[in-house]
Amino acid sequence: MTYKVVRDVRADADIEEFARYAADYSDDFAREQFTRLNHIFSVDLAESPNTWNYFYIHGAPYRAYLFRVGRRTSYWIVYTVDDDAKTVNVVRFWNASKEPASFEL
Repeated sequence: MTYKVVRDVRADADIEEFARYAADYSDDFAREQFTRLNHIFSVDLAESPNTWNYFYIHGAPYRAYLFRVGRRTSYWIVYTVDDDAKTVNVVRFWNASKEPASFEL
């Protein structure tokens, strides 16, 4: 059964920041990245969210999917799973190059 994927306000703000970053390269690049990101939300996380490990900074119940952008840039999609409600709650879309101690929920 498919899970409903919802995004917290903080994750939306992170994604908006990523959109500005991607658009600085080109519109085509930004479209490509958002096509990939939407696929992750609508297929990977919606169909099998428990596949990915717990987030190394906070551990359970937070899981994380590493979204790679090119060779050097990556973002952690940090989320929780409610199996009873069949809901995935994306709490952050966090640039993996940042200092781990700076991560906040």
